[in-house]
Amino acid sequence: MAHTLYTFMTGIGFQLAIMICLAGTALKLVLFFKGAAKKDKAFLAFFSFRYAGRSILFHLIPYMSRTSRMNPEMTAMTIAFHAAVLALPFFFSAHGVLLSDSGLLQLPRFPGIVSDILAVTGLVALLFLMGRRLFLRTVRFISSPGDHLLLVSIVVLFLSGIWAHFQMPQFLWASLFHMTAGNLLIASIPFTRLSHIFYMPLTRGYAGSEFGGVRMAKDW
Repeated sequence: MAHTLYTFMTGIGFQLAIMICLAGTALKLVLFFKGAAKKDKAFLAFFSFRYAGRSILFHLIPYMSRTSRMNPEMTAMTIAFHAAVLALPFFFSAHGVLLSDSGLLQLPRFPGIVSDILAVTGLVALLFLMGRRLFLRTVRFISSPGDHLLLVSIVVLFLSGIWAHFQMPQFLWASLFHMTAGNLLIASIPFTRLSHIFYMPLTRGYAGSEFGGVRMAKDW
């Protein structure tokens, strides 16, 4: 049974997750642009790749924006989490084997110690972000049950990955749990707050274009 599940999760299950993610994202983007064209035609009129790119760049540079400087701890934890969650799926050795076996990508792989540090750091940062959403009143007020469920799912993803990597008891089942959680999260990207992966360039570009091209001001 475990072998069958492994084959499914690394084959058809992974492919289905990618297809749902891409199809859902394409649909959401089409609806987004149709809504923008109908409700806010000025969006297309004053959109500037120059100011949009400038805004995106300065918001990606750590501590460049005023908001990030005002919340240094939050910024540090956000950077740590994103570094882990963006790098590990592609450069962790076991993930690299799966990607190369699937014929998708051939990428260099992190040394074991680098992956371990990233995984633990990312988990600590994730727990910090979860605590912030639970205990900080202003953040808790705008949080939905879906937001909490998403954070729990990512914690499970990290914990099961660490469990499997260090081959703790029942690590084979932990591996299957990790792959299942990963596929479900990939498929959920267009339908949860994870969609900011694709929406961030648009929303930040919109703000950058308005501030830079219309108001002649910085938005960072």
